Amino acid sequence: MLVEARGIRKVYGGREVLAGVSFRIAEGERWALVGPNGSGKTTILRILAGREPPDGGRLLRRRGLAVGYLPQEIPAPPEASLLAYVEDVAEDLRAVESELREAEARLARGGDDPELLDRYGWLQTRFEHLGGYRLRARAERILHGLGFSADDLDRPLPTFSGGWRMRAAMARILLREPDLILLDEPTNHLDIVSLEWLEGFLAESPSAFLLVSHDVAFLDRVVRGVIALEAGGAVVCRGDYTRYEHERAQREAAARAAYESYLRRRAQTERFVERFRAKATKARQVQSRLKQLEKEPPPPPPPPRSAGLTFRFPQPLRSGRTVVELEGVEAGYGGRPVYRGLDLRIDRGEKVALIGPNGAGKSTLLKLLAGVLPPTRGRIRYGHNVTVGYFTQHHLDQLEPGRTVLEEILRLPTVAGELEARTLLGGFLFSDDAVDKRVEVLSGGEKSRLVLARLLAAPGNFLLLDEPTNHLDIQACAVLKEALASFTGTVCLITHDRDLINRVASRVLYVEDGRVDSHPGNYDDFVRVRAADQPAPAGPAPAPGAGRPSRKDLRRREAERRRALRERTAPLRRRVEELEDAITRAEARLAEVEAELARPDTYSHPDRAAGLARERAELAQEVEALTARWELAAEELERVAREAEAEAG
Repeated sequence: MLVEARGIRKVYGGREVLAGVSFRIAEGERWALVGPNGSGKTTILRILAGREPPDGGRLLRRRGLAVGYLPQEIPAPPEASLLAYVEDVAEDLRAVESELREAEARLARGGDDPELLDRYGWLQTRFEHLGGYRLRARAERILHGLGFSADDLDRPLPTFSGGWRMRAAMARILLREPDLILLDEPTNHLDIVSLEWLEGFLAESPSAFLLVSHDVAFLDRVVRGVIALEAGGAVVCRGDYTRYEHERAQREAAARAAYESYLRRRAQTERFVERFRAKATKARQVQSRLKQLEKEPPPPPPPPRSAGLTFRFPQPLRSGRTVVELEGVEAGYGGRPVYRGLDLRIDRGEKVALIGPNGAGKSTLLKLLAGVLPPTRGRIRYGHNVTVGYFTQHHLDQLEPGRTVLEEILRLPTVAGELEARTLLGGFLFSDDAVDKRVEVLSGGEKSRLVLARLLAAPGNFLLLDEPTNHLDIQACAVLKEALASFTGTVCLITHDRDLINRVASRVLYVEDGRVDSHPGNYDDFVRVRAADQPAPAGPAPAPGAGRPSRKDLRRREAERRRALRERTAPLRRRVEELEDAITRAEARLAEVEAELARPDTYSHPDRAAGLARERAELAQEVEALTARWELAAEELERVAREAEAEAG
């Protein structure tokens, strides 16, 4: 067991945010932490990370527990290069080495605790991993997976934007591979490419992790359990998020049915008692019913149906068939073009999703469509009666910190008065005194809801949305998806939320390197087409009048091609096989040594135990080195084989 929360309580300003939260996280487990905004998800992560203490209950942590915590906001970065910052795990190395030496000493004194043996093996593996010569290669692989380029590695960390610094902080945690990884909305700053890479990495990571995310597709792919904060406490469910939602619906239905059944039985008993209380012939039955009524404890009332975001775009005025058309557009920043000769048309009623790597030009394209960024060449034409509604995360910064929520809505010219403003805000969960909160004290999710409310107050028939689900909780995201799906106007949005694209999009635009490739359908359709769209290289056209080769000729050519390929790749293939044999032998011996170290009687001979421990470390290093050489040889073999295939046509 890594960590156990027992009845954790937390109070802020007299309000109890956490009331008796209990759960356990064991080695290698993958948990999602879910709940509505304000339910205490970030507070739980901060308590587990040691950033703040609970006000009640107990938090039990395994001795020497290593925790990696990625908050939603990170402090100012150090003056170091990106690669140096990510590689700096010396502190971890020293801590692991100290604990390793202590464990060796205890084992040499005859300790045979199974937990100590398991911990010793883990420490050996971790020490080799952190100090191995492949540390830099692994750091570069992680950074590349998160979207950094080779040119970024030596850049000073402060020169990156906040989103990219967040990725760097995540890379540092993933490289360390602590016992427990805590991630607070890790997908907010990722594009779809790096998000899919992260899913694969977490699936193979030996660390346990607890993560907060509003991305349902991400949760379903990576977690194997859900800790849901409900009414201050916690409900633990095994399985992915979809299974939790199903079980919650069943649980609430069962609780409601049980409570309603109890109320019916009680009402029937009370009517019987009232009717026959005065009749002597029914006295015994009346007393029996009264005792039965007193004995039966009422079941707990079902959880109240929580107020949810009620959000629906008003149906807009009808625009012309062509909403916007770009012809030969060139645009960029500081003399550096992002697009050259871009042609694009969006028609009425289309729901278009822009996807692609960060920095590829998605936000630039959205700004062009919104008229915020004028093209340096070419033209942009809007259709008849087109009105634009533009939502961007940067609009959060345009909110006035000193204004109240109500004042932010009242200053819009389309809002008639306070009653209309309060009605609108109520749909976005700002009710009663909440409308008097100042913007400066709002959470990220509350600010996003406020900006969406402003957009609804002055909607257009062409909605342009830049990551609209960021900082919203899962329930709010679901309502927004339904609203966008039912909107009869035209939508163009940037999002990494694949569930949103699948529910809403009728077309996907993949943006990369100044190109915009159009794919009809949703995200799943896009993935299927991309996987199948691997055209074979076109060969030379046949000479006029030339007939098709015979089957015998085709078989002969194929045999010659295979023979040439075998001859060209034979040395590399032998090298790969030799390394595979060496790895097999080393791993077999490593398994024998670990079996010996797992036997308690081994430690009755301290010298033998120490020798086996040293041999285990040497074998582990040998396996790692052989594996690295095998990977290089295998990659070279694949490259040579591809080149030979291409040359053969």
